[in-house]
Amino acid sequence: MLKLIKQYKRLLIILIFPYIYMLFILVSPTQMAVIAPGGLNQVVETIEIDGYDMVENFNTIYVYTYSPITPFQSWILADDDSILIYPITERDQDLSMKDEFQQGQLSKMVSLRTSIIQAYELASATIFEVSISYHYEGLYVYYRPSHIEGLEIGDQIVAINSHNYSDFTHEEFKALAYEPEVEFAIKRTIGEDVTYHTVIYTYTEDDPYMIFYPCYVIDSASPSFSLPGLDTIIGGPSGGLIQTLSIYVSLVNINIGNVKIAGTGTIEMSGEVGRIGGISQKMYTAIYNKVDIMFIPASHLLEIPNREYPFLVIPVSTLEEAVQWLNEEYN
Repeated sequence: MLKLIKQYKRLLIILIFPYIYMLFILVSPTQMAVIAPGGLNQVVETIEIDGYDMVENFNTIYVYTYSPITPFQSWILADDDSILIYPITERDQDLSMKDEFQQGQLSKMVSLRTSIIQAYELASATIFEVSISYHYEGLYVYYRPSHIEGLEIGDQIVAINSHNYSDFTHEEFKALAYEPEVEFAIKRTIGEDVTYHTVIYTYTEDDPYMIFYPCYVIDSASPSFSLPGLDTIIGGPSGGLIQTLSIYVSLVNINIGNVKIAGTGTIEMSGEVGRIGGISQKMYTAIYNKVDIMFIPASHLLEIPNREYPFLVIPVSTLEEAVQWLNEEYN
């Protein structure tokens, strides 16, 4: 056997290089990720309102993401117009799978609360029995450099450099979080257990900046509601607009018939409709799922594929624009 190996040593050396190359192509990770079309989720499965039948017409859209991909996967997917291949960001590289899951669950919770607040406030203008009370309670940590000890995704910041959240608006309090040196007073909630501690951090040029979400707490709401969608593994903030429209239409009882409505876009406390990721992939998802109407953020209008869609595309910048369109179309 040894003699045979020696005899064909040169040939084996020549053959091993393409083998290593093929192995690299097939299994070696790149610094790229993909977003692919996904599916729809009915809002009625996510939100329940006591005494009201949630309309079944509204659907949020989710997409599939995967990272990192191999050179072979990149080559296979490169010609698929429905797939987006993009470079992994420094923040993405800093996240564990647990971090990504917690981010999705946090942004979903914030989105659902904001949807409830916005829809109830809008409906209360015309429906006397609808009301809601809420207050601001600081910042949620959505992203932090992973090397910072004592700071986790989902932690609540209730004071910054001895300044309490109650003395500021959200934008003012968030601005304090980006001072060069910060001392965060942290409230951490795990189940029913609540603990408090302090984290001191100095910003550096090497660290990506942190990202925060507002913490708004709902004190009371009439009618009462529940959020079964919080228990699902699908996360993210991009269903905010459609969730809000579904709640509003259910509260004010707009009859929109049997049309299948989908859409994407975050919802802010100002009522603005914010940008999302994977807009093209969500348009393809809507095509594959045969929707009739698709709401999108107006800021994405020039980014969607230039083609004829088998559904009506409604670009909006604010919740009021979307509600006005529904009222004009169905009232």
